[in-house]
Amino acid sequence: MHKVQLVELRVPFVTLLKIAFAILLVFIVIKLWPVILMMIMAVVIAVLLDPIVVWLEKHRVRKGIGTLALAFVLFGLLAAFLFALVPTIAKEIGQVSHQVEPLLKKYGLAMPELQSPRDLILRGFVAGKFALEGITAIFFVLVVALYLLIEGRRAFSWLITFAPRRHRAQIDQTAREMSGVVLAYMRGNVITSCICAAYVAAVLFALKIPLALLLTVIAFIFDFVPVVGTIAMTVPAALLALTVSTSRAVIIIALYLLYHLIENYLIAPYVYGNQMRLSTLIVISAIVVGGTLQGVIGAVLALPFAAAYPIVERIWLRDRLPSDTVARHEELEEGAGS
Repeated sequence: MHKVQLVELRVPFVTLLKIAFAILLVFIVIKLWPVILMMIMAVVIAVLLDPIVVWLEKHRVRKGIGTLALAFVLFGLLAAFLFALVPTIAKEIGQVSHQVEPLLKKYGLAMPELQSPRDLILRGFVAGKFALEGITAIFFVLVVALYLLIEGRRAFSWLITFAPRRHRAQIDQTAREMSGVVLAYMRGNVITSCICAAYVAAVLFALKIPLALLLTVIAFIFDFVPVVGTIAMTVPAALLALTVSTSRAVIIIALYLLYHLIENYLIAPYVYGNQMRLSTLIVISAIVVGGTLQGVIGAVLALPFAAAYPIVERIWLRDRLPSDTVARHEELEEGAGS
């Protein structure tokens, strides 16, 4: 008979503490993920607004005063949207709702059965709860972004001291270069979304499509998401155009696709510059991954992170990759951008 040899496994107490700490850290991140996501959004907005504050400082406007002026503008725009646009859009929805039933019957579809008053009240409470949570999240993100404009650099300098001394210069360089990429992306996105909203509003009002204001807001939001956003804004516009006529729906689809081509090949290369040179494959992959993880917000944030990878590769991975990898990647990026 073979003798069974017992093996004694000893795990140091320090290792157990490290494992427990890692599990606790993962649990904390999962629980706080909505807050972390809002903080990321606040950082992105702060990076977008920082050049405005810097410009005001160059013109002898104190940072606090400049940030306060920005706060009035941002919250003024938010208030205008909530108290002016939203009631108007709600009124338009009420006016168009009576056209839905004839349109559904025309295409052989049935109207959904009316719900009981109790179900409608419950759904109203749920919708109100989500609306309140959304407005609260927007206020939180804007307030944090404004505080970051004032204290962001000091907070970053304080946080960077926790890193090992040998890595602090690399972290600082990475943050500075990534902020340039994020700024180029967000600035370009805001410009293209404003142009898209103006174009869509002109088209919709000219063709007298119902819910033009709502469709304009949808176009502004979804223009932040390349490729997929075009589909998301075109479908509801075409469906509402059907309430007018089939020919209007076809015209709407054609004009939306025309703008998509103009934005991709004429507007975007000019407003984004050379800092957002991404292939279509990378764009689609980033959108799918980000959208799957965090919906529209994830799809929007995925692209600047994808564009920032070459910075991480050059600063942190150069010595760990084959000697010609970074150089070859830079050559390929320049070739794609030319």
